[in-house]
Amino acid sequence: MTYNVVWFKKDLRTRDHEPLSSAIRDWRTIGLFIIEPEWLTSPEFDPSHYVFMEQSLQELKKELSSIGVPLIVEVGETRDVLQKLHFQYKIRTLFSHEETGLNWTFQRDLRVKRWTKSENIPWKESRQFGVIRGLKSRDVWAKLRNQTVHRKLVKLESQSQSVLNEIQSSPIPTISDLGLSPSGIKNAQIGGRQQGERTLESFMSSRGLQYMSSLSSPANSQAGCSRLSPFLTWGNLSVSEVLHAIDNKRATLRDTPQDRNWLKNLEHFESRLAWHCHFIQKLESEPEIEFQNMNRAFDGLRENDFNEDYFEAWCKGETGFPIIDAGMRALKMNGWINFRMRATLMSFASYQLWLHWRRPAQFLAKHFIDFEPGIHFSQAQMQSGVTGINTIRIYSPKKQAAEKDPNGIFIRRYCPELSKLSNVDLAEPHLVPPLLAQSIGFTLGRDYPEPIVDPESAYHNAKKRIFEWMEKPPVRSAARHVYQRHGSRSNSGSTKR
Repeated sequence: MTYNVVWFKKDLRTRDHEPLSSAIRDWRTIGLFIIEPEWLTSPEFDPSHYVFMEQSLQELKKELSSIGVPLIVEVGETRDVLQKLHFQYKIRTLFSHEETGLNWTFQRDLRVKRWTKSENIPWKESRQFGVIRGLKSRDVWAKLRNQTVHRKLVKLESQSQSVLNEIQSSPIPTISDLGLSPSGIKNAQIGGRQQGERTLESFMSSRGLQYMSSLSSPANSQAGCSRLSPFLTWGNLSVSEVLHAIDNKRATLRDTPQDRNWLKNLEHFESRLAWHCHFIQKLESEPEIEFQNMNRAFDGLRENDFNEDYFEAWCKGETGFPIIDAGMRALKMNGWINFRMRATLMSFASYQLWLHWRRPAQFLAKHFIDFEPGIHFSQAQMQSGVTGINTIRIYSPKKQAAEKDPNGIFIRRYCPELSKLSNVDLAEPHLVPPLLAQSIGFTLGRDYPEPIVDPESAYHNAKKRIFEWMEKPPVRSAARHVYQRHGSRSNSGSTKR
C-alpha cells in the first residue's frame, strides 16, 4: 500500500491548501507535521511560538480527521522522519508548500530534495504567498505576485476512502512533554483556524473602520490593527483568503461617508498585504540577508562598537526612555506590538545605542508570535539604515511619545512606575524638576532608570555617522545593485517602500 504525504510546515489549515487538495485528488493521503530540534534550539525560538503552533495543530488534526486524513506528528530531523515514514507506509508523492524561512529550513529543504531524488519520490511544492522562487527580475514581481494571490480559493475535498481506519493520528506533544520551559509571554493571541476566522470577521465587520487612525498608536493599534499577522505567519489563513474577504467587504459598501471611509481603510490594509509578500521576496531572492548587511558596503559600520550594557538595558526595557521601555515590555508581555513601535525599537537600538542589527533582530524575533523571517530581517536592516535604498529614519523617543501616545495611556500601562508624572513630563522623566519629583515621591535612578545615553548627543552623533557612510562611493554603488535586486517598482503595481 502506498500513500501521498502532505508535509505541513507553516501552513496549518485545510482550507485553500493546494498541496492537501492535490494530494487527496491524486491518491490516499496522510498528513505529516515534524517538530524539528533545529527549530526548538534556534536563537529566534520562544516556547510561545510552540504554544501557538500546538493550538493550531490540534485544530488541524480535527479538521483533517473530518475529511478522512490522519495526522502523524513526529519529533526529529526531517530526513530521518521521512525515511522512517517511507519504510512504514511507502510514500508515493510528497506534497508541501514552499517555505521562505531561516537558513536552517533552507538547508533542511536541500537535504529533503536530495533524499526524495535518491528514493525516486516526486516532491510537489506549491506557492504559499506571492513569493516567486527563482525570480529573475524585480520588474515583473508585482504582476506575478498578483497572479498568485488574486486567484480562486482552493476547495476543500473529503478523501473518498478514509485512511483513518488504517493509520491512527498521533498525539501532539505539549511544551512540557518536550521539556521546554513556559514562555514569559502571557497574553499571546491564541492559535488556530477558528481564531483566525473570528479575527478576520471582526476586522471586516467593525474594527477595520479605525484601521488607518489607530495604526500608529501603540495603545489603539492593539484593537484597531487587523491582528491577522500570526494567523498568516502560521498559515491558519492564506493571503488569498484575506484578499477575498476584502473584496467581499467592498461588494457590500454603498456610496455613503462611512462606506467611503471603509474603502480608504481597506485600500490601505490591502497595500500592507502587498508589503508582506514584498519583504519576504527579499529573503527568497537573497537568503544571506538573514546574516549579512543587504548593502555589503556598510560592513564595519557598527559591528565593532557593540555595547553589551546598552543591549541588556534595551532587552529589559530599562533604557530610561519611556516609549522605548513601554514598547519592549508590551512586546514581552503580549508577543505583539504595532509596526511603528517595532520600527522605533529597532531604530533606537541601531542609532541612539549604535548596536549592529543582528542580535537585536534575533531578540525581537523570539518575542514576536508573528515572526516571519523575510519580513523581520528585511525590516531590521531597513530600520538600521544598511540597505542604502531606504530613507534613514532616526526616531526621536520624545517625539514618538508626544505624537503617538499624547495622553500617556500606553506608557503608563507598561511603565506604571511613571504613572504619577504628568503628560508633559512622561516622555522625559529625567527632566522633571527636583522639587516636583520630590513632591510626588518620584526619584530618578530608584523608581525609573536614568537615560543610558544622552538623547541629543546620541541622536546627532548617529545622524552624522550614518550620513557620512551613505555618501561613500562604495555604498552608493552597491545601493544600485540592491535596488535592482530588491527595490519595489512603483510603476508596476506594488506598494513603494
